Amino acid sequence: MIATSTPSPLRLAIIGGGFTGAVLAIHAVRASTGPLDIVVLEPRAELGRGVAYSTRDRSHRINVPSDRLDITAGESGAATAWLHAHGILPDPESEDTTGAYVPRADYGAYIGDVLARTLAAAAGRVRLRHLRTTATDVRDSDGTWTIVTQAGERVAADRVALCFGHAVPALPCRLGPGVAEAAHFVADPWAADALAGIGPESSVLVVGTGLTMADVVTSLGARGHHGKITAVSRRGLLPKTHGVFKMDLDVTGGQRPATALELLRMIRRQIAAADPALGWHPVVDSLRPALPDLWGGLPADEKRRVVRRLLPFWEVHRFRIAPQIQAALAHAQAEGRLTVERATITGLDLGADGRLEAELRRGRGETERRRFDAVVLCTGPERDVARNPLVAALLADGTASLDTVGLGLAVDRRSRVRDASGQSRPGLYAFGPMTRGSFGEMTGAPDIAQHIERTVGGLLAGET
Repeated sequence: MIATSTPSPLRLAIIGGGFTGAVLAIHAVRASTGPLDIVVLEPRAELGRGVAYSTRDRSHRINVPSDRLDITAGESGAATAWLHAHGILPDPESEDTTGAYVPRADYGAYIGDVLARTLAAAAGRVRLRHLRTTATDVRDSDGTWTIVTQAGERVAADRVALCFGHAVPALPCRLGPGVAEAAHFVADPWAADALAGIGPESSVLVVGTGLTMADVVTSLGARGHHGKITAVSRRGLLPKTHGVFKMDLDVTGGQRPATALELLRMIRRQIAAADPALGWHPVVDSLRPALPDLWGGLPADEKRRVVRRLLPFWEVHRFRIAPQIQAALAHAQAEGRLTVERATITGLDLGADGRLEAELRRGRGETERRRFDAVVLCTGPERDVARNPLVAALLADGTASLDTVGLGLAVDRRSRVRDASGQSRPGLYAFGPMTRGSFGEMTGAPDIAQHIERTVGGLLAGET
């Protein structure tokens, strides 16, 4: 009898177990044929949730209808079917003419369940370990990677995938004595019971006017808050709401804009020529699949010009809010409870009466000081990815480099991390929002899932 040896399992380490990390694990298991040993480093108790889907607030809804949230190309309608099977749908409060916008916690539960079922189907061939810790360093030694954890543990891997989100944003302004410790100063709106210290009649300053602001205003309303809310940002832009979903328009027409201005003019021409019954939404959505090629063709200076001049306007059109959230914001504005202003906060002080005094600078440089009962920071994710200690370590030793616009890590089209010399590092990958500066866009859940599905085969094969 001839003895046969069992091949050693491929060791895959996934750093970050939110949506991106969980979807990578799912696709890696499905695409693999041999034994696979996965370790996920994620401090949260549940995989697949991350910041976005850990919220338990039922007023926090996914900002994409459920029929567009499938994570596998060949399983159209899988997310919606799961929601129906688990009694989450039908739900009049979630459903709109453009689709079902369920609470984000429910979508997080869906991702976790898909991961569990995928692992169960591959039992005996695949093992997954969840280490509730963070990584502080990733080192390459002759093709084998070593991950150093916060506790000093070392994890060996053949492939490493960086799937964590950005760091908590830096404070946007100077804080006077006692401000950081005040119960009514909310630096992290995602923390448990973050808004508990805000009374129903409190006047509230929200710093930021994007998606996080929309969640905070909606949450306050659900808690019975009826005081005045002032939301400020440099441009005072609010997220747009959804329209008709259509992604098959030929937006580029074979054009390859060479400058930021040409790119802007191309989009404006397409919107002007769009069917009035459809509006601008299909143009923006149809641009997404073409964006990696368009972005890759722009010179570095023009990419930086897009980020500096156009990114805020792109984001409010691209990252839209659920109709239910839009209705809540519009209602609050109509009642006079919500006011949106163009201003930059430059300082916060604690007054003798315990209220917070904000120093606000207007567009022309004039400043004013106004008092509020509470202040909530909603400035969005940190754009300086180097503030993450692990990224800082990778940059310091040349293992990784920043993209040309400074939004995240530089990766090639297969998501392999580029080192300080610009070369792709075999075995080291990055996925999710930290790669948006390399692709032009990589923040929405559907985009992340599709990219992972396209590239996971190369990761498993160890392409060089």
